[in-house]
Amino acid sequence: MKVNYSELMKKLGVGRDLNVYETQPWLTYDAERNMTCEAEVRCNHDKTIIEAEMQFMPDTPMDGKPPVEQVCVIKAEQYKRLNNEYTVVSCIIQGKEWQGEFYDWETKSCNFFRACVSEIRKDKIPDVEAILKKEMKESSFYGAGQGDGSNKQRKINASQLMYDRKGIGAGF
Repeated sequence: MKVNYSELMKKLGVGRDLNVYETQPWLTYDAERNMTCEAEVRCNHDKTIIEAEMQFMPDTPMDGKPPVEQVCVIKAEQYKRLNNEYTVVSCIIQGKEWQGEFYDWETKSCNFFRACVSEIRKDKIPDVEAILKKEMKESSFYGAGQGDGSNKQRKINASQLMYDRKGIGAGF
């Protein structure tokens, strides 16, 4: 995935270009579960590194668990060799690294984050497992023959070929 800055902001659900050191936060609270969900996209000092993060914070942490559960961290960097375009270089969801797991993991990780942000905007805590199943499916593997193309093969009528040389003794 190679995208410019504005496209990356759209893919992450921001909808506008962030300035240097700027953060776009989203926050929701679920009174039934006594949990806060916070997500944000932030930019560094020269717009070369963009980070997207989502975390759950229960009101009363459970015994043996940290007070903040980091659900997702995505890091995108700008590269001069890619004509100053951005690409996702790291994606960790629920402690699992997704780099190179399947074809187009970079785009799918942005789709995952944007789907979570969409749920937060609706004042809902995202169902991470359901969104993972929907957005991070391994439907297209590197050269595994399970591509996104068509399985139809063209049918050729040999009598309609332009230079049909059958019957004149010229080979075939």
